[in-house]
Amino acid sequence: MTLVKICGIKNEQTLGLLSECGVDYAGFVFAPSKRQVTAAAVGEMLRAVSQHPPAVGVFVNPTLEELTQVLAEAPLAVIQLHGQETPAFCQEVKERFSLPVWKAVAVGKEGDMADRLAAYAATVDAFLFDTYDPAQAGGTGKRFTWGEIPGLRSACRGVKEVIAGGIHAGNVTELIARYQPAVIDLSSGVETDGEKDEQKIRELMERVKGHG
Repeated sequence: MTLVKICGIKNEQTLGLLSECGVDYAGFVFAPSKRQVTAAAVGEMLRAVSQHPPAVGVFVNPTLEELTQVLAEAPLAVIQLHGQETPAFCQEVKERFSLPVWKAVAVGKEGDMADRLAAYAATVDAFLFDTYDPAQAGGTGKRFTWGEIPGLRSACRGVKEVIAGGIHAGNVTELIARYQPAVIDLSSGVETDGEKDEQKIRELMERVKGHG
């Protein structure tokens, strides 16, 4: 069964909707972004929605001090690193905070993907594959060539894969039917005019559950 993460949550109403619809992970962006939230705000949301999905914190090149400050206010279940963090840093984060670490990897960026993944395989709990964009670290809403997924999965060396980029209700059935990703990650694909859209979230989850 493919799990679903919806990222860029900014209010408790949307978080409650995710819980109601059976979304598996709620993503909160702490890096500079139009979806950025504060640790204090996330802490309030998580307390307000007692049955919330596990919270994933999204960071770009954070310091250990920044992570410590965020976790003091927001009880995250997963730390997602979306920058140029080294394997050694990922290992240190994992050990210091005793939390799973997901490492974002850009698909379409020059370089040997197998070598890049091999360097991190022993230090992270999942690879999040998103479409390469030189202008931003993620959240572009652009889809990479899904035909690459089997090769990416093989290169993961058993580490769980998370597929992001350009997923929405109109193509999620194709993605799951063909490639059965462990986790899919959406943000703009369930938004209208930059805000989370209840109808789009419900439709997406109906299609995911219907396929499963």
